[in-house]
Amino acid sequence: MRSVVLAACQGERFIGEQLRSITAQLAQEDEIVVCDDASTDATIDVVLQMKDSRIRVFANETRLGYIRNFERAISFAKGDTIYFSDQDDVWLPNKIAAIESALRLKPCVASDAIVVNEDLSLIYESYFAWRGTRGFSAAEMFRKPAIIGATLACKRAYLSTVMPFPGGVPHDFWLTVNAAWDDAFGFVAEPLILYRRHEAAVSPSGTGRRRPWRTILTERTRVAAALISRRLLGYPSRQSA
Repeated sequence: MRSVVLAACQGERFIGEQLRSITAQLAQEDEIVVCDDASTDATIDVVLQMKDSRIRVFANETRLGYIRNFERAISFAKGDTIYFSDQDDVWLPNKIAAIESALRLKPCVASDAIVVNEDLSLIYESYFAWRGTRGFSAAEMFRKPAIIGATLACKRAYLSTVMPFPGGVPHDFWLTVNAAWDDAFGFVAEPLILYRRHEAAVSPSGTGRRRPWRTILTERTRVAAALISRRLLGYPSRQSA
């Protein structure tokens, strides 16, 4: 059984299109867990209008932020394989087939993506090429994170070894650095999603917005501390955001 975990917030514009691209590839026993982070728009209404029994919706009473929202969605998921999804992208038709093939070799995998604007017009043919990605070792991904979280999928058994997510650290950064360190990471060079970039997107990647160096340095410090904690104590430390 597959579970797609989708962290939603103020997503009424694009979430319906994304859900349709996902449900077209799912088996009847699979599920999508939508965790809405206290949206004030019609996000939940759009999801419910899908009328698909495979979609389970959970609403946060107060806003948690996307990292804790993903963590909460994972806690509700029932599948043996967990796919991560953003609310505003589009899955390409061969995504699940390609990811399932890669998961036979490694328990945590990701893919390239086509970067598009809000109208799905092409910006970059390859996210990896645009980022100048040189490799997927733990050192390379610590230096320059190369993976879009919305392309990730993990076997639950492996995912449980890197949870809970450390506070103040993007979940995709934490997951991929650990998986690479554990020799548990695999990647698909083929783009498997349309990565939609718009001014309201949470991540600045592909939007032209730049993150402050202080934020980047703080994240690296927290990841380094949590990596040490995981290896010495057997689990990541729950640092404050």
